[in-house]
This record gives sequence, structure tokens and C-alpha cells, in this order.
Amino acid sequence: MKPAPFARLLRALAGAAWVACAWPAAAAPLQAGPLQAAPASVPAARIDGAPLLAFSVESSWRMARAGDPDAQRSATLDVLIANRLLAGEARKRFGEAALWAGQRVGFAREVSIDDQLVSTLRSLYGKEMEQDLQQLPGAGLDSLLRPAPPLGDAELDAVFGKPGALRLDDSLGEAQLAQAGKLVLLRFGKPGGGEGSISLADVARRQNVQGRVALFARQRDFMQQQARLQVASWYVLDWSARRFGAASVADLRRVLADQADVQALMRLHGMGDDQHAGSGLLDTLAAQVGAGQVRAYYARHREDFVRIERVRARHIRLPDEAAARKVAAALAGGADFADLARRHSIAPDAAAGGALGWVQHDSKPAGKPGWLAHLLFTQAPGQVSAPVRTPAGPGRDAPWEIVLVEERVQGYQAADSESVRYVASRAVAREMAAAQLAALRSELLRKARIEITRAGMAGAGPA
Repeated sequence: MKPAPFARLLRALAGAAWVACAWPAAAAPLQAGPLQAAPASVPAARIDGAPLLAFSVESSWRMARAGDPDAQRSATLDVLIANRLLAGEARKRFGEAALWAGQRVGFAREVSIDDQLVSTLRSLYGKEMEQDLQQLPGAGLDSLLRPAPPLGDAELDAVFGKPGALRLDDSLGEAQLAQAGKLVLLRFGKPGGGEGSISLADVARRQNVQGRVALFARQRDFMQQQARLQVASWYVLDWSARRFGAASVADLRRVLADQADVQALMRLHGMGDDQHAGSGLLDTLAAQVGAGQVRAYYARHREDFVRIERVRARHIRLPDEAAARKVAAALAGGADFADLARRHSIAPDAAAGGALGWVQHDSKPAGKPGWLAHLLFTQAPGQVSAPVRTPAGPGRDAPWEIVLVEERVQGYQAADSESVRYVASRAVAREMAAAQLAALRSELLRKARIEITRAGMAGAGPA
């Protein structure tokens, strides 16, 4: 694998999307005053005495405007304040383990936040970073690299064990990480002086399950690529700290951590990108939904429970695929379905043009297999199906079917059915969870001491 130039690596770091939480503003948007741009480290607001810096507000606003040009700075500030309060309450009530369950497969919380911080800074200030890179020896970070000696098999065995050894998972224990910390993958000179290094432990700590598999597979090119990517990330953070101050960069990281924790809190309440993900809180609320609430939801959302009650259909059964393809071609050319059924079908109803009559929901045609009814209920009226092989064991001859639904009658699922109860109780539980979350947000905002500074009311922040 040929190492990617650092400019390309830096561009890759900008790939993560900025996701703004969809919380409404707590109050009317603040009006921007006729103030000049505020220094990055100046507080835009104080929340129970703790500062929220102007740099974080400005950076968040600029990222929000990338997705919505009409996004208001005051609304962004409102969201950051609410997120700060909600994130703190979420960690207190649930703990990070519950909020970030499932991270064994994905990236760890801290790694995800670090990656988003680098991506955000690179997206906002990449041009200035590139200009400064051009001033380095060799016009880039590549000239600052100090290649380390290749790692030997014995060194890797001390970390990962012998190749082919049985493992329960691809995680490294503390002893293995300590050993990996002694193995340097890459050294680099710092623009301001001094030297840094990336160890195998540094790389291992920042992997998801796919990355850990690659490490255990001794993929040395992957290790080097990850080490180079970490140097590029280091440069983004170092440049930003020198430009805006370490406190400003740390505050933006906390804003991103707040956002991530609020999104996790929303997922616990059945909200967010994946509403079908498991949620113990939603399960508890759904169990509390009564029959009256289910009936009320059904009455309001009856159209969500439409189902096909019965279909009137025909079919043609053919002995093999070749015959089925031939008949399908004739049907595509406009031939009459019933006529072809009478001439080619091997089913007992061939003389009736393959008529199946009316097939009811949750039933099957008289004397016909249940799978055929399922096939009928997946077909749109008036459209001939593709040839379908009859389910049979491997190596067995099986006939083929072509079906035509001539008419379809729709109805509604029964209000007292189990499927209605399940769907309705989950939907009602999600409404309850959203209401609880909105009430919590309002309560936190009401109780908090929030001070908007002059920098917070300014229309612009750091360049």
C-alpha cells in the first residue's frame, strides 16, 4: 500500500457530518447587537457559572449553516445551552455505559468525539491549515516523518499472540496495550520543535471491530496508514490550539460530546436516526400502555393499519424453468393469461384458465400450498409475476409458477389484533418518551442560571 499524501489524509478527516440536534429554541431568538467579532476564548454564555466559549458557538453556527444557510446564530446558541444541560443530566441519570451501549463493535465514545472534533476543525479551517502546511519543509508533513524500524513477528506476537491462536474476541487487554505502547510505528518532528511518536497502542485504542481484526491479522500497511492518519489528526488539533487556544479547542470538543450524549439520550427514548433500535426505556413505557390508549391511537391512525383482505387471481404452473421462461415471454408480448393457462398449465385448474377465485387474507387457495397465497399478496393488480420456482429441497425437480392478481380488496387490521396492539403501544410509548424528554429539557432550562454575554449576542465570532 502506497502511503497517502498528508494533504489527502487531511481532506479525509473532513468527512464526518455535523449533526445538529433537532430541539426547538427555548425562547425567542436573541437579537444580534452591533458588536465586533469576539475573541475565541471569550465566553458567549455562562451556564450555572461555567463558560460556553464564543469559538464553540461560532464554529457550531458555521457548521449548521453548511446544511441550512438560514440557520441563526442565536438558535445555535440556544441548542448548545440546552445540550449542555441535557447531556449533564443524561450522564447523571443513565451513566455513559447505558448511553453508549454497543460500542464494542463501533468506535469508543472518546474516539468518536475526537474524530468529529478533527473533522469539524478541518472542515472550517482547512484552507488556513493547508496554507500553513505549505510553509513547512517540503511543503507538507511528509517531510517531518521519521520512519521507525519495521515491527518484527516476535514483537507482534507479544501483543497479539501467535497467529492462528483461538481468540474469544479481538480486544486487547491492559497488559497487551502496555506491550503495544513500547512499539513505535512512526515518529514525526513537530513544527514548533520537538518530536512526537505514534505507537501501536495509540493505533489500537482508536479502532472499531473491523480495525481490530486488521491489527490481529498483522496488516502492517494498515498499521502504518492509521499511524499517518493520527499524525494528520495531531496536526489539525495542534494548529487549532495554536490559532485559537487550547481552551477553545477543548470547549468545542465538549460541545461535540454534549451533542453526542444528547443524541444517545434521544435514542434511549426511541427518537433519532434509528427508531427501531432497542430501548429498554421504550419497552417499559410500551408495557404501561393500556387498551384504551391503543384503541384511541388506532382511531387516529387507522390508515396506518390498512391490509389486503382478499385477492382474485389466476396462475400457470409449468414443469420446468425453460417452459416457464417461454410462457413468461409470451405474456410479456401481450398473450392472454387465461388462454396460456389452458394450453400450458399442468395444474388441475388449467381448464378454468388457472382461476384461483378469491383468496382471503391468512388463508390459502383450496388445495393449494400456503406459499402461493403469500406470493399472491405481494403482487400488484394487473401485473404478471416473474416465474417463481416452487419451494423444494435441493436436487429435487420442482414446477414453476406464474401468477396474475386480477383484483384486490383492501381492509383494515382488526383493532384488537396483536399486531395493532404492538404497533400502537410502541407509537404511544414513543410519544410519551418524547413528552418526558421535552419536559425534562424545559425543567432544566428553567432551573439553570443562564447568562448570555455581549459576545454571545454578537452577530459574528472569531474568523
